[in-house]
This record gives sequence, C-alpha cells and structure tokens, in this order.
Amino acid sequence: MGVLVVATWYFVNTYLLSDRREEIALGEQQLQTLEMQNRRSRALAARKDDIQARLQLQERQLLIFEEFIPQSEEVPELLDAISREARVTTVELSRIRPQAAEAGQYYTKQTWELSVLGDYHNIGRYLARIASLPRIIKPTNIQMAPAPASRATRDMEAPLEVSLQIETFVLGVTPEAQAQQAQGASSG
Repeated sequence: MGVLVVATWYFVNTYLLSDRREEIALGEQQLQTLEMQNRRSRALAARKDDIQARLQLQERQLLIFEEFIPQSEEVPELLDAISREARVTTVELSRIRPQAAEAGQYYTKQTWELSVLGDYHNIGRYLARIASLPRIIKPTNIQMAPAPASRATRDMEAPLEVSLQIETFVLGVTPEAQAQQAQGASSG
C-alpha cells in the first residue's frame, strides 16, 4: 500500500504537477512584466498630463502676449498714436523713418527711427507714454543732445533733441504689406 501511494505521488508530481508549476512560473514572469509595463505607462501618463497642462498654460500666455502685439493692419494706427502722444506731451516729432523689417520665425520686428525736440521732462513723459501704449513698443538707442537754436525751440528753457529707435513686433506681415507700410510711413 505504501508503494502504491508513493508511486501515485511520483506519477502525479512528475506528470501532472510539474506542468502546472511551469505554467505558474511562466504566469508569474508574465505578471511581473505586465506590472512593470503598467508602472511605466502610469509614469508616462502622468508625464503626459503634466506636459499637456504646461502646454495649455503656455498657449494661454501666448494668447495674452499676442493681444499686445499689433497685427500688420494696426501699424498705421500705432504710428498715429505715437504722433498723438507727441502733441499731448508738447514735444515736436521731427522725424519718423522706417527701417528694414526683420522677419522672425513667429513675428516680424519693425523698427522706426524717430527724432524729437522738446524740454527734458516733456521728452521723458513722451517716452514713458509711447512705451505704455496698449501694444508693445520698445524705445531703444536713445541719444540726447542740446537742440540747435531754431524757431521751434525759442519757447523752451533747455531744449533737447533726442534721436531714438522704436521697435515693435508684428504678427501676420507679408512682404507686400511691409512695402506698403514703409511707403505710408515715409510719405507721412
């Protein structure tokens, strides 16, 4: 009877259970592989959510930024606003000359050379006002010198002549529009 029990145990262990053990070991390996892939997928999903959140934030910031950048058709209005600010601050805008536009990947940088006559404080107010216009305008290369004596400067105590460049970044400018703007600004 003991031999029959041992022989049955050997037969079951060798032929029936060994296959099951191999299947279980193979299943455990597959389970570990799948769990590792799931962890990687969860990490990628979390990263994807983070990247999407950052992308949405940058898109919102870009939309806000684009509100301050003039469209190509707004440039003449911008030049009118610059001239209007000169009258408000009682300075004489003696020159506006367009410079060559520099095309960028997302925008075109347009530069104008300006020359202004006026008292020191009025010129300071003028520069502050054009830098505070609702569109981005950046005064650069500011050079001051005493203004030459002329009829325009007789009522001023210490007249200055200021030469500067202003830069703005324009969305949606085609080469034809740039040529038209340059002609309009130089003739105006």
